[in-house]
Amino acid sequence: MTSPASLYATSATDITLELIRGLIQTTPTESLTVEYKQEFARDLPECVAAMANTYGGLILVGVTDEHSPDRLAGVDGEVQVQVANACHDSLEPPWVPEMMTVRISDAPNSRVILIIRVDPSRAPRPLLLRGYAPIRLPGRNARAGRLHLGQLFAEPTSPSRGATTGFISPVRGMPPPQQLKAWPEPVPVDFIIRSGLVLPVPEDRSWLPLSERGVDGLADALWKSPLGSRIRGWAEGAQAPAVSPFVRQGLNRARHARLVGAAVSASEEVPHPVEAIAEVHLPDRYGTPHSDLTFTIDFIVRTRLALAAAAWPEPLTWRLSILDLYAILDGFLASLTDEAVIQSLADLAGLDRVVVRQPAVLYFATGPTVVDLLELRGLSPIPDTGPSGGAILYADPSRDLHDPKERHGQVVAWLQQIAQDAGLRGMERVVEAF
Repeated sequence: MTSPASLYATSATDITLELIRGLIQTTPTESLTVEYKQEFARDLPECVAAMANTYGGLILVGVTDEHSPDRLAGVDGEVQVQVANACHDSLEPPWVPEMMTVRISDAPNSRVILIIRVDPSRAPRPLLLRGYAPIRLPGRNARAGRLHLGQLFAEPTSPSRGATTGFISPVRGMPPPQQLKAWPEPVPVDFIIRSGLVLPVPEDRSWLPLSERGVDGLADALWKSPLGSRIRGWAEGAQAPAVSPFVRQGLNRARHARLVGAAVSASEEVPHPVEAIAEVHLPDRYGTPHSDLTFTIDFIVRTRLALAAAAWPEPLTWRLSILDLYAILDGFLASLTDEAVIQSLADLAGLDRVVVRQPAVLYFATGPTVVDLLELRGLSPIPDTGPSGGAILYADPSRDLHDPKERHGQVVAWLQQIAQDAGLRGMERVVEAF
């Protein structure tokens, strides 16, 4: 399954006709970030500028409309030169996006599909066309209004929003979880996993508080997501008699929401042996230009502390199994690509859901060292490698994390990184069983 994000991030040498067909199958109609052209058209520079001034995207030339039986009609190879010349001559300042071609067949004079990738983090924004700045709306282009144009000109660098627009920008606005302490035993927290998303906020939404219904919808979507299932499963393992779905708790303001879902125990010392904390934050100042909506979610486990509070004979012998860690990592990715969660976040930011990109980074922070936390069945420590307190795990942007197989490959790669960073051998053999 190919998504716009995965094709956008795939190396040019790895793009195949099968990937293009997969994109057309999953995204048959044009959207904010996808445009299809049967052949070279005079409005191609406008499409390039509109995507560059908004969220970026893909333009495929040589693809017919959705009513054709085989949409890959192709174009002559020289169309790439036509597009490059048209963009250079029409856009102000002159700019040419990344382009690549894929042959339809192995015949010597085979027609090609031209793929144009518009990355706003590389474009000199605003890009003007005949004195105006095009912007992208769902399935069409429009002219930027005064406020939008003023924000584009006010960007301190080009680009200023590379971290929140497009698909493969570096991570920004995603702070790591708190530093965990490994002493005294038992440590207050066994481990924390954090991930989230950063979404651009349109200028008309920068004056509004968070919608109460929108936050309630996000809470419901999170509880019904795979992450909610992980909380319920961990509650059983932690011998917690009850669970609490995501509800507002703690610091909540007009532009900040804090939602907590947890396993609930009878212990006053450890009332929540397992909990997930989701936070949605807008800039504190109303009307802030180039504002972002930051969404983070933490999964916090205190099993050793809960066992010690319950006078368990040997709470420090508890270990996190590789299978449980796999399930949590997979649950994070599945929840952050869950349709209901994505739609809830898009509604809060005032965006089309297609603009919500995949999670780019996940933090894994441990209280004990990784070697002391993980169940070492099948793993062997390398002497004198030094302690590890977790890992920063980056997602491969070419993977479509909506697809369970692609997600499995990403989680397996992360498990191998966690083990290797901790000086543990054998993880490849262990995960083969998954």
